[in-house]
Amino acid sequence: NNLQIGGFEQVGITPPEGRQDITGMLTDILSYNVGKHQFRFGAEVRQGRVDEFYFRHSLGSFVFDGSQGPWQTYCAANPSATGCLNDAGNVDPNIFAFADFLTGNFASGTIAVGDAERNVRVTGIDFFGQDAWQITPRLNINLGLRWDYYGPLYSTSKDLAVFVPSAGGIKIQGNGIGSIFPSDKNNFAPRIGFAYQPTAREDLVVRGGIGVFYDQINMNPFLDFRPPNNADGLEDNPAGPHPVSTYSTGPSQWQPGVAIFPGISTCVTGNVATDPNCGTSIFDVFSVNQNFRTPYFYNYNLNVQKSFGNGSAVVQVGYVGSEGRKLSIMLDINQFGQYAAQYPNYGSINQLNSIGTSNYNALQATLRLRTWHGLSTQMAYTWAHELDEISAYRGAIPLDSTNYKAEYGNGDFDTRHNFSATFTWDIPGSSHGPRLLTHGWSVNSLMTFHGGQPLDEVRTGLDIIADLFAGVSHSFKKTGVTWINPAAFCVPGAPGCTGPTGPFGDLRRNQIYGPGFSDVDLSVLKSIPITERFKAQFRFEMFNLFNRVNLASGVGATSPTSGVIADTIGDFNGAPGIGPGEAFNLQLGLKILF
Repeated sequence: NNLQIGGFEQVGITPPEGRQDITGMLTDILSYNVGKHQFRFGAEVRQGRVDEFYFRHSLGSFVFDGSQGPWQTYCAANPSATGCLNDAGNVDPNIFAFADFLTGNFASGTIAVGDAERNVRVTGIDFFGQDAWQITPRLNINLGLRWDYYGPLYSTSKDLAVFVPSAGGIKIQGNGIGSIFPSDKNNFAPRIGFAYQPTAREDLVVRGGIGVFYDQINMNPFLDFRPPNNADGLEDNPAGPHPVSTYSTGPSQWQPGVAIFPGISTCVTGNVATDPNCGTSIFDVFSVNQNFRTPYFYNYNLNVQKSFGNGSAVVQVGYVGSEGRKLSIMLDINQFGQYAAQYPNYGSINQLNSIGTSNYNALQATLRLRTWHGLSTQMAYTWAHELDEISAYRGAIPLDSTNYKAEYGNGDFDTRHNFSATFTWDIPGSSHGPRLLTHGWSVNSLMTFHGGQPLDEVRTGLDIIADLFAGVSHSFKKTGVTWINPAAFCVPGAPGCTGPTGPFGDLRRNQIYGPGFSDVDLSVLKSIPITERFKAQFRFEMFNLFNRVNLASGVGATSPTSGVIADTIGDFNGAPGIGPGEAFNLQLGLKILF
């Protein structure tokens, strides 16, 4: 079982889970040159086979929060009684939570019963043709057309169950419904690009292009969405040859020999009046919109490249843009009981839709210095802005599923400013002193600086009633850094909340950004020849040279109600101590090159 006992570390967090993927592919390309044209034609057929076994709720989960037993009431009346205070003489909620656990009094529980393993297949086919047309020595045009087909996932075992509201309940792929959503076969993607040299000096090039690009349909949301409710995917629906029944319960107590949850049951129609198997249980179910389509993007760019000093330095400035269409968004279409009358035994109904949009616009500039007195370097700067309704492909559902457009705002990974630079200096040897000491030295460096990322993947339903950074110094403490002022937020309608009284608040999605990132790495190398073919290289490498504290940024780093960032970026991303931007560390190494 997964046991959550107050503030103690959870146990039983990881259920049996995993997947095995096998992909077969057949591809061929034909090239043909004639005159000023270079033609290419190709095709590809591939099939992915996935054995997916994510038993996310199969262990059962129980929450012990100290609210079920008489402990809090007793200790409030008898504060000095034995066991009411911790060793420091303070009231500790964990004491009450642990007492609930010892007596088996849990606040809530949930479990999924049944076989959630699924073997699925996905087939993809594409054809393309393109022509690189050298119109003049200084003008080249690329024309292309591509057709993509990404079929819906299916199972030869006919055990994928999908809820279709218009069909009266849950249908089984291959036995009641042909596919979990109709195939999309009109995915034609034209593209055009050009490269032009305005002058005969060949030191100036203008490039640009625009095209339509269809994207492989992501399988994860269909089988492993990880939502805040229990409708995790097609495999968790209570129907078909391998049904899965997910049950939740409120406060109760463990009793010896007494089952807390019932066994596997089906509920095909969602209404006990037409399907007695539904009983009194309420099931969260998973649906796929029958108008689901393949996502696609319009990608376009225009840049100018100029070289100086016979190519020793190259500057490039350009615009890059992208617009996404028919992106995946999960909605709870029964959030406000829209289907309660027709399907009274269904609770949350997660429906996967292809209704999302996105747009990205960026100014990109680079400078490359090839070789100057042994020094070569590259610097790049990007100003960018990305907006969408939902960025995450799993786990995120709009605050209001009837108005998902209200989620439109800064994307989860929106990073406005990004600068990076690398340099390598092969230090010229000196004619003074021993050659072994004066030759073979080089210095390398990598510098990265970028702004922070937004903190909320969906709207939080809060109002802003004060300055977000009032009284906040961002000074570092061992317990964390207060990044935003939690007193600046309140729940609409709550006592003392002076903001709008609407139920969804006025705090926009991803309105608040986390801290930025700065990192300078430096290495000094010394190469010593051993023989004509062998040499030793001593490496002195320093990471985060100035020991800057890089705090976690992005979704999950903190929340409006907390405001505290208590993690560094490396640990936040799963690489504590050694990840990019972590505390200064030094590495000594020896390499033998041959």
